[in-house]
Amino acid sequence: MRAFWYPFTHAAAKEIRLIDAPLEDVLSSRAFQPVRRRAVERVRGALHGEIPDADASDGVKQNVELLSYPLARLIVSCIDDDYLLRRYVLAEAKLAHRRLRSSDTEEVLEIARDLGMSPIYEGDNFRIHFTDFVISAARFRSQKWKLINRTIDHGYLKVTREELLRLMQERIRDRIQEGLPLDAGSICEGLSDHLRSIRDELASSKRSSMVDLGEFSRDALPPCMRSLLEQLAAGRNLAHTARFALTSFLLNINLGVEDIIGIFNNTPDFDEEMTRYQIEHIAGSTGTRYTPPSCSTMLTYGNCPGGDELCRRIKHPISYYRRRLRESRS
Repeated sequence: MRAFWYPFTHAAAKEIRLIDAPLEDVLSSRAFQPVRRRAVERVRGALHGEIPDADASDGVKQNVELLSYPLARLIVSCIDDDYLLRRYVLAEAKLAHRRLRSSDTEEVLEIARDLGMSPIYEGDNFRIHFTDFVISAARFRSQKWKLINRTIDHGYLKVTREELLRLMQERIRDRIQEGLPLDAGSICEGLSDHLRSIRDELASSKRSSMVDLGEFSRDALPPCMRSLLEQLAAGRNLAHTARFALTSFLLNINLGVEDIIGIFNNTPDFDEEMTRYQIEHIAGSTGTRYTPPSCSTMLTYGNCPGGDELCRRIKHPISYYRRRLRESRS
């Protein structure tokens, strides 16, 4: 296994322990400047949606890749921002997924085992135990990831190579998430210069991730819809009922299909074809245009984060929006 490509593995942790790299030197020594640079690059890449790959053509560069991972985790922990943490974890998992796609089958199986999975290679496909499938696919909303839509034989089901890699990405995401944020304590002082610049980029990223509603007013959004948009911006998957509520709401305040697809493209299980189909269906492609659920329904399905004073006087998110819009224009 190329441990430097997969620094979240147990094999990589062993290699990191073998490197003569006292933390004080990593934080301040000129010799470890490439490690600090790459760690910052990992965090900044996460803010912009993708961690760039790195040249690891020799042992020194491989050590940089190995050591930059725990240092990046320390940086994220020092900043201790939920938005950054979620984007970082997702970006590291996506980087690993890109690398897995170019790995041979033996390496894929070795990493899967490191993650606690036990896939069996069969020709062009794999067999995995249904428990591995259920655990890894828990966040997915597409019907193809529902166990009921799979054929199980003696506890195992078939998956393609790409499906296995996608399932592994979720396990990697959980592995990276473990322990974050770390208790960095005084270590943060040694990273203060880097933290300052990343905090500035973080603030900018948060502003740019806010959904552009064109002529519509964000201030007029009801708390429930504002909360769902914030969850999407943070890279979270929404439950089916929440996706329906948000999509139908946005369509009913005249956002277009393409705009709404763009809003959902930050979710971990984003599938443009499926997302387009669902949005067009809600928009009325089959003859029925759907309206958003009422406030009571939002509450029933756990999609109401708690209302404000106006919520107590209205019964529907659209009514809330229109009332706030009128008030802002008066």
